[in-house]
Amino acid sequence: MHHGDAGYYRYRGMPRPDKPAVDAEKIRTLLKANRQRLAFNASSSRPLSARLNQHVAQALRDGVKVTRLAQTAGLSRWTIRTIGLTYNDLHPSGQPAEQQLGVISSLKSELAELEESRAVLEEQRLKLLAAARRLGVMDDFELAALSGLQSDAIRKMTWGQPVHVL
Repeated sequence: MHHGDAGYYRYRGMPRPDKPAVDAEKIRTLLKANRQRLAFNASSSRPLSARLNQHVAQALRDGVKVTRLAQTAGLSRWTIRTIGLTYNDLHPSGQPAEQQLGVISSLKSELAELEESRAVLEEQRLKLLAAARRLGVMDDFELAALSGLQSDAIRKMTWGQPVHVL
C-alpha cells in the first residue's frame, strides 16, 4: 500500500458505458449485418431468376403451352413470351413437359422464399433506422452509409414509425 492511499478507497473499475453510445454501437452492428444479408439475398436471387428464365424459355422451345407455363411460373403470358424471345438460340431438349414444369415450380418456390426473407430483412432495417432516428444516436448520413439507402429516403421511410426497444 502506498503512503498516499492509507485509509481511502480508490475505485479502480471501469466507468459505466454511456447508454446512447451503447445503443448507437448496437444499431451500427445490426445495420451492417442487415445490409450484408440483403446483399447476399440479392446476389442469390439473380442467378436463381436467370435459371428460372432459362428453364421457362427451354420449356417454351420444347412446346409447352404459354398458358401452362404462366400458371406454373406465376408470371403473365406476356412475360413468358418475352422470356422466350430473349433465348432464341435454344434447341429442343427432349425432356418431358411435366419434368420441366416441376423444375420451374421448384425454382419459383425458391424465389418466393428469397422474396419473403428480403421483405423480413427490409422490415428489420426499417425498425432499426426508426429506432436510431428516434433515439438521436446517429445522423441520417451515417444511417445512409450503414444501410445503403439515401438519407432523404431514410427520413421518408421512418416518418411516423413507432419506436421499438432494441
